[in-house]
This record gives sequence, structure tokens and C-alpha cells, in this order.
Amino acid sequence: MRKEKYLYLYLLLFLLMTIGAFVWQMFFPHVAETFSVWRMSRGWQAEIALWNVGIDMGIVITLIRRNIEYAKILSLISVVLCILLGGHHLFYAVTATNGNITLHWMGAIEVLFIGGGTGIFALIKSNCFKKAAK
Repeated sequence: MRKEKYLYLYLLLFLLMTIGAFVWQMFFPHVAETFSVWRMSRGWQAEIALWNVGIDMGIVITLIRRNIEYAKILSLISVVLCILLGGHHLFYAVTATNGNITLHWMGAIEVLFIGGGTGIFALIKSNCFKKAAK
């Protein structure tokens, strides 16, 4: 397997994750209220869902064009987002003293551990940060 394939596979995984997040945030926003310690905020959830669409368009273009430079940048952005957002869920999962924390554990597992972990693996295996030989 060529090393850059790790980035394309990771971006495909991230794309699937963000499409899933778009669907529940846009069309089932009550899930966050029911299964998290956060209150209902349809407006914020719709905004996050639309951000997902924005990054997804870049990923789709990258996957179609097979542009390695785009893939490196989008993979790095996606990994950082997974670590930050998944870490945010993990914080609430372990510190909440009341309320339902199901969504926070799901977010920590899917976003931080699967998304972030797989992304770090892809970045390392693809030698993303090695300087290209001239």
C-alpha cells in the first residue's frame, strides 16, 4: 500500500463520521438534550452540522482529485478537530455529576479514540510530516 493511501482511508472514515453527525445534529437535535448534560440548542447543532458539510466538501474534492497536499492538510485539520471535540466529550463524561452522559462517552469513543487515534496512525504511517526529497 502506498503511504498516502492511509490519509485517503482516514479522510473517508472522517467523512462517514461527519455525515452521521450531520444527520443527527440537523434532523434529530433532541438526541443531545436526551443523552447529554448539555441542553437543547437546535441553532448551535444546526450550525455545527453545516460546518461538517463545509469540511466534507473539501474532503470529497480531495478524494476525487487524489491530491496528496490537500489530503495532508485536511487530515491534520480533522485529527485536531477529533482530539479537541472528542476531548471535550471525554471531559464531560468523566466530570459530570448529574444528567445523562451517554452521548459524551459515545463522543469520546468515536471522535477522540477512533477518529483521533486513526488519524494519528494515518499521519504517522503516511510520513505526512517528512520533508519531501528534492
